[in-house]
Formats: sequence, C-alpha cells, structure tokens
Amino acid sequence: MSNTVNRYVPFNEMEGIASTNVPAYSNKKTGYFSSGRNYVYGIFTGYQWQCVEFARRWLLMRKSCTFRDIPCAFNIWTDVSCIERVTDGQCFRLLSVPNGSKEPPKKHSLLIYPRSHKMPYGHVAIITNVTSSYVEIAEQNNLYHYWPGDYARRERLRLYNGSYFIDDEDSIYGWMKIENDHELQPFDESNTINILPQYLESQSMD
Repeated sequence: MSNTVNRYVPFNEMEGIASTNVPAYSNKKTGYFSSGRNYVYGIFTGYQWQCVEFARRWLLMRKSCTFRDIPCAFNIWTDVSCIERVTDGQCFRLLSVPNGSKEPPKKHSLLIYPRSHKMPYGHVAIITNVTSSYVEIAEQNNLYHYWPGDYARRERLRLYNGSYFIDDEDSIYGWMKIENDHELQPFDESNTINILPQYLESQSMD
C-alpha cells in the first residue's frame, strides 16, 4: 500500500474518522492481536482493532447492517454473499467485482485483499469515495498513521483498455458492492430496541 507513514499511532488511539461518525483505531502493528472484543449496541463487531472489526462497525453505523463470522478477512471474498440489516434481518447481496473489470469501483464498497506474506489473513477496507483518478479508503490495522482527512489513504484508479484497476503495491481481489444500497440508511440510536435477538451477544463473554 503506497502511502508514506508519517507517525505511528499508539494502540487504542484514534487514527481518523470515516463517513462523519465511524472512528478507526490503531492496532499498533499487523501481528498484534489484543483479543479484546468490541460491541456496538450489543452487537459484536469484532476484535480490537482488526480490519474486519472496522468493516463490520462501518456497515452497522452507516448501513444498519452486519455480516456473519468469518475465519479471516480474505474469506469475505468467497464466503460472504450478503450483509444483513439488524432490525429486520433483510439480506442485501454483495456483488463481487474483480480488480481489472469493466465496471468501475463504487463508493461504499468493500475492498478485499488476498493472503500474502505481508498480510497473512488478507485485508478488508471500505471505499468511501471514488473519483476519475483515485479512490479514498478507510480501514484499520494497516498503516497506523493519523489520517490526512476523512480517509486513511488514496490509491490510484486507472482505466486501461476499458478495464478499471485500483493500483496498490499489495494485490487486490477486487471490490464488493452492496446491491440496492440506496435502501440502506445509517443506524439511528432510536432503533436499538428493534435490533433482532440473533444479532445481540452477551458482553460477559470477554
């Protein structure tokens, strides 16, 4: 990933805020695993402060949705077919678009990376903005720097022979766009009483 790191952010300190209200926190370094479980409105979002935790928390706060447990971030590409709205259980399909496709990346898509020596569990990020020349990306557990704006980094978007490529020093599977995304809204705290029981988990399991 091509952006230069200016300063490492200490563990548990906020790196930046995406999409007006979704903070990203430093995990200190890629190999660090705190085992701390994070919850939002009683919904388990993941382990502090892994990339999957940020993706789930972003989806919950911006789309009122979550996705099922997975072994690793790279599994999202093959094993997660939809996200579920926590107030009614409705599924919204995730449509996979490989890097280098005729279809350009779309704002609010999940960006998925495969396993590699550098990323043994793969990686997931959120595309928060798309222009004709770059995409803006929000994430956790990658560069550990203070964000330059409301995004962690920008990567070049290249159109070559009718196909769209996000150029990154790390290999990318592609992006997963949310079908019928226009039907989804940010989570309203007044809806906490409407969260279905299957999405709630006892926090005493820490």
